[in-house]
Amino acid sequence: MTKAQDGVVLAETGSTGSLLGRLSVMMFLQYFVQGAYLPIASVYVERSLGFTPMQVGLFISALAVGPILAPFVVGQLVDRWFATERVMAVCHIVGGILMLMLARQTQAGPVILLGTIYSILYVPTMMLSNSLAFQHLRNSDMEFPWIRLFGTLGYIVPAYVIEFWWLRGLDGAALDRARAIAFVLSGVVGIGMGLYCLSLPHTPPVGKKRGYAPGIVLALLKRRDFLVLVVVSFLIAIVHQFVIAWYSPFMREILDRGGWGAWEQTISSVGQVCEIGVLAILGLLIKRLGFKCTMLLGATAYLLRCVLFSLVFLCDLPFAAGLMLAATGQALHGVCFGCFMAVGYMYVDKVAPPDVRGSMQTVYGVLVLSLGFFVGGFVSGAIGDHFTSGVGAEAVHNWSGIWLSCTALSVVCLVLFAAFFPREMSGESETAGS
Repeated sequence: MTKAQDGVVLAETGSTGSLLGRLSVMMFLQYFVQGAYLPIASVYVERSLGFTPMQVGLFISALAVGPILAPFVVGQLVDRWFATERVMAVCHIVGGILMLMLARQTQAGPVILLGTIYSILYVPTMMLSNSLAFQHLRNSDMEFPWIRLFGTLGYIVPAYVIEFWWLRGLDGAALDRARAIAFVLSGVVGIGMGLYCLSLPHTPPVGKKRGYAPGIVLALLKRRDFLVLVVVSFLIAIVHQFVIAWYSPFMREILDRGGWGAWEQTISSVGQVCEIGVLAILGLLIKRLGFKCTMLLGATAYLLRCVLFSLVFLCDLPFAAGLMLAATGQALHGVCFGCFMAVGYMYVDKVAPPDVRGSMQTVYGVLVLSLGFFVGGFVSGAIGDHFTSGVGAEAVHNWSGIWLSCTALSVVCLVLFAAFFPREMSGESETAGS
């Protein structure tokens, strides 16, 4: 690849090792902060704080507010007024303080409020870290995937730090009381990440407002492929959030049957490990199968995941068999996320006209997936409430009913996508970006 500069064609060279190292640390810390608390957030608020299932759903919805508001709040600050690394620093430092405050709360109201504010501050930094990396990498196509890999590693590592160190040997009420350490760790590392951001390469604001072109974006909804993608992605996002809400309490109950202590995060990390493998071959899958078949694979994985979870208690399996089935279902996260959500973004980028590509990604990412996550919290809370009696550590869940409800929605997603999404992109779709 070449670049023209001052009339001279220069060969594209890779970024320096120093820059790659700094950006890798940035990505590692960025997702370490989230990986410390998110895998056990729902089991913490239910078992440790005594939330009702509906309150669990509200808390999960609160954590999805950030993606909805981020582009309209923090995005404008970065675009027009402040350097990216400074905005990230403020968001992480204030967010870290809020997380430390959240770890000390015991009532639903303050926890949900702090979770909402934290989400508004943290979620934009996920997009800003990507943006900062893209602006400074010399060969982003080759270098960014490796930088982003450190983000996934950062998400995985906290499970082993927390469960093999702080929570090791604990069970029952002692384990429930000690789980707040996950939020403390997230807060401390978040503050450290904020300070580290001040050392990142200077990334000044663009200084101009980005165009939105809503008319063109809405006109694309008249196309069957994009409309089907929007509808099914919204429903899939509800399924995705459903799993986030109930997987850790579900796994906790399985572990209690076998007398195991803190293993929820470690087992949950299997999904991210598989995600790395799926993303590594995603380009080959799309090339061989096409967009529709690849996304059908992802939708099928969501369905199979819920079926496996429902069978654990429906079939009254022994501890070892139930644990293996649940862990296998969690491993399917890699296929779910990689083959449906990641490919969905890629499809939008493929079919969008260049002048509204950013707006299309905003519509898909914010108004479709993020709203789906938000609604998913309420849906999962309502269904959990219906199939649960009691609260806190005394709650009795009908896990078969909970997961079969999610299975039914997964079936709807799979059937809608298989029936109505076109097999190959039409000529109009392929030339939309030209």
